[in-house]
Amino acid sequence: MEEIPVRVRGGEYLVHVGRGVYRSRLPELMRRLEPLKVAVLTQATVFELHGSRVMEVLEELRVGDGRPLVHLLPEGEEGKTLRTVEQGCRALLRGGLTRRDLVLALGGGLVGDEAGFIAATYMRGIPYVQLPTTLLAMVDASIGGKVGVDLPEGKNMVGTFHQPEAVLAEVETLSTLPRRELRCGLAEVAKYGFLFEDGILREMEGWPEGIPGEGYDMAPLVARCVACKASVVERDERDVLGERALLNYGHTFGHALEAATGYRHLRHGEAVAAGMLMAARLSEMMGIAARELAPRHLRVLQPLLEEAEAPYGLTSGEVLERMRADKKREGAVRLVLLEDWQSPRLVEDPPLDAVGEAVDEILNDMGWDGRGKRHGR
Repeated sequence: MEEIPVRVRGGEYLVHVGRGVYRSRLPELMRRLEPLKVAVLTQATVFELHGSRVMEVLEELRVGDGRPLVHLLPEGEEGKTLRTVEQGCRALLRGGLTRRDLVLALGGGLVGDEAGFIAATYMRGIPYVQLPTTLLAMVDASIGGKVGVDLPEGKNMVGTFHQPEAVLAEVETLSTLPRRELRCGLAEVAKYGFLFEDGILREMEGWPEGIPGEGYDMAPLVARCVACKASVVERDERDVLGERALLNYGHTFGHALEAATGYRHLRHGEAVAAGMLMAARLSEMMGIAARELAPRHLRVLQPLLEEAEAPYGLTSGEVLERMRADKKREGAVRLVLLEDWQSPRLVEDPPLDAVGEAVDEILNDMGWDGRGKRHGR
């Protein structure tokens, strides 16, 4: 089992990565935190797959009356709303939880965002532990304390920072992930390779089909990504110095792609993968990159888009419109581009004609604009 510390204001918490982490680490956490009650916030599908792993341990520990509260959150991005937060807080209130009790967030990134925000706001904040069950959540969303929900005007418009007491990344849960979801998580893994550690890219390039084969041990790779994220969070916990913003590589393009397609075609990891292709091409076009970046990006990322539902007919104009909407909210379009491998740079308000050309090229290369032929097909 790997343990990666995350040092933040007010202390430190550990990310535990491996097999059997619920049984080995939950008892230790309960002894340290001494909650009278525990609430498991999760989704029906996740609870059916993995709930027994957690409930068996909690029932053996007999925290409170031995029957943890289970509150089911809605499935899908459309449920990531203030209404969901209200329902969650009222469930905790009915269950009699106080500020000395504990919330367990069992699920993917959506669950972590929602449950973390519920924990942050209920009674002005109660402790919580992240139990991520997807690769994307393990390497990114569960670490760093960013929690929140959406508004109709945009994603994550209401939120705060609320650091967990611990993160328990049980890699056995990854065995139940559909291949498409695994590919989505691998896009975030690749991001750490492009930004921080070339060895991650070399490992991914060594996979015969572009994804891990049967029997591959995900724990060391997850731990390497967690260490990358933890080091950035330690230096810029509140995202004010510009360093944590580097973790948005591919995300500005990706969020625009998601919004332009009505969140119906591309999953988050797929949109980020396509966004990194666009960022690499723009880095070349603007003369920021010291070498050719796009071919290696395509080699690593194209296999991760094999199951994406192609948004045929999407135009660069639609993507740019969404980016302009972000500019109105944020005051500027900020893109993370690459000068070289592991040398990111934050660029403010790049020329939109160049941005549009980079988007057009990748949409054409992927065949998503209805004119090009998708690579590998």
